[in-house]
Amino acid sequence: MPAARRDMMTCSTGQSLCATSRGTGLGGAVRTIGSDEEAEVGRTGGMHAPHVTEAVLADCVASIACSGSMSELGLACQRAVSRLVGSPTLGFYLLDGSMPVLKYSHHVDPGMLDDYTERLGANDPLIESLHHRPVATTGMSIYGDRHWRHSEMFRLLRRWGYDGNLCGPLCLDGELAGILYTAGLGHGSRSNELVRERMDIICRTSSIALDRIAESGLGPHAQSRNSVEAALPPRSAEVARQVRLGRSNKEIARAMSISENTVKEHVANLRHRFGVRNRTELAARLSAPAGRAAPG
Repeated sequence: MPAARRDMMTCSTGQSLCATSRGTGLGGAVRTIGSDEEAEVGRTGGMHAPHVTEAVLADCVASIACSGSMSELGLACQRAVSRLVGSPTLGFYLLDGSMPVLKYSHHVDPGMLDDYTERLGANDPLIESLHHRPVATTGMSIYGDRHWRHSEMFRLLRRWGYDGNLCGPLCLDGELAGILYTAGLGHGSRSNELVRERMDIICRTSSIALDRIAESGLGPHAQSRNSVEAALPPRSAEVARQVRLGRSNKEIARAMSISENTVKEHVANLRHRFGVRNRTELAARLSAPAGRAAPG
């Protein structure tokens, strides 16, 4: 597909999503697997990608991009993972600090979800890896062939009948804000390159949708916290909270163990996000209920 080609994808609301391959990072990712490649993936014992046409890929991307709420986004991601990655399982997590908080799951035993939170959770090495390199990866890639089968992650998967996993990043404002998790059932512990490419497409599109949902006031924590900053990435949310409380840049930097320049960057990004002119207006906007603008 040429880099400059534009695909017009229409969502259920009748709006059109027009994205260039280069602009969305999808260039070169629209590939299909033929029978020879499928056979090779099968021999490696990996979580293999099903045969997918450009139309199917476009439909999955459009469904995710047009999601209007967290529940719609979770469902669209689950369908995309099933169709593009070939896995029926999905865990959609958002990060609260370093702790992954489940927002949507499909075809996963509740006991496994509890097991994951208790045994890995905030100490999940896949999350740590995504902080440093936000691209889809697997447990086996993190631990390596030699140590994978001796890891707590592999033991957890085996307890629930799986032997491989795949995890992709959800990002807001350049920060890791959540993860999409899927586990392989009877596929072995490997995941081929095409599967990871498709997971990255799902995650990049989901991040765009998540950002729009957050700005609409229907974001990840809006219902539970009724706070504007609750829909922001963890570090930006903490800066926003401190600004709302009237703290200076120096006080915020000291409290968060970051530089004043970093605080200034966060504040500038927050002003741009909420369309306000100064710090006073920003504090007022952050104090307003989620989804409502402060009076001008």
